[in-house]
Amino acid sequence: MSLHYNTNDLDYSILIKFIEGQASREETAEVVAWLQASPGNQVLYFQVKDIFDQQLAAKIPATAAEESWRQVAEKLSASSEPAPVRRLGWLKVAATITILLLAGGTATYLLTRTAPQPAPLAVLVAKKTMVQTILLPDSTRIWVKPGSSLKMRDTKDGGNREVWLEGSAYFEVVKKASQPFTVHIPDMTVTVLGTSFTVNDDQHHSMVVVNTGLIKATATAFQQELLLHPGERGKIVDNKILTDLTNPQLYAAWKDGNYKFENTSVGEIKELLHANYGYEVEILQPQKFKDTRISGRVLITDEVSLCNALSAMLEADVHKTGNRIIIQPK
Repeated sequence: MSLHYNTNDLDYSILIKFIEGQASREETAEVVAWLQASPGNQVLYFQVKDIFDQQLAAKIPATAAEESWRQVAEKLSASSEPAPVRRLGWLKVAATITILLLAGGTATYLLTRTAPQPAPLAVLVAKKTMVQTILLPDSTRIWVKPGSSLKMRDTKDGGNREVWLEGSAYFEVVKKASQPFTVHIPDMTVTVLGTSFTVNDDQHHSMVVVNTGLIKATATAFQQELLLHPGERGKIVDNKILTDLTNPQLYAAWKDGNYKFENTSVGEIKELLHANYGYEVEILQPQKFKDTRISGRVLITDEVSLCNALSAMLEADVHKTGNRIIIQPK
């Protein structure tokens, strides 16, 4: 049976293989095309993914869900009332929810009513003036930017995959199909299964940049959700999540100073220096740099090497005054 959420059909089994990371290259391309065809498809994807994760955690066999969906489809076909195209996808979701509720039974209801308060947040990484790295119990590795902090709930089973970030960090998340990894910042929640990405939260913008894998970015205030692919950036601006394409390596380069520029404009450098180091960048006579692009690999270890590298690559005068970097023609 297929997911019908717009004119493009997608077989349910392919979607589940994609969620589990078992899809072939051709199947992955099919899912990505389906996701990009309609925002509604993205909504349905997250619904199916979230419920499938719960299904795995509850150890409910997939055959039970398939049988329930078959019965719902038969009832729908027998109905005299014509069903909207998108209704079928949501009926599948509803059927899976029904299975989960039946599996939990009264015990789930009682646990919900008497659920204990969550454990308090424990500081994993406190604010320091250097890059800090931490290895979580699930082997997820995190680089925390200077001046940032990271917290996590102190759970007895050690299986927690949820962190709270203040500032910026780079994540390499180990995949666990039954348990997504979640990063909370004040304006955004980022949910993944296994991928690498940079999260940045400062006084101007909250954003996430994807290096590998797929992530779900959710704006906290208005609950807008977006699926982001490698090379995409999601940034909250004026109560919207805006997306664009960027070089994700550059936004994680603060952790080791290894910068790999690829046809990078002066405007992108300005934004990068602010995101990575908090510098305000002023470009004098910007028209002189409108066609300037830089490519190459440089090691930036401090403010001096930063200014020297940019000066050489841009063929410009680059100097730092306080928290401002000024770029001007020679």
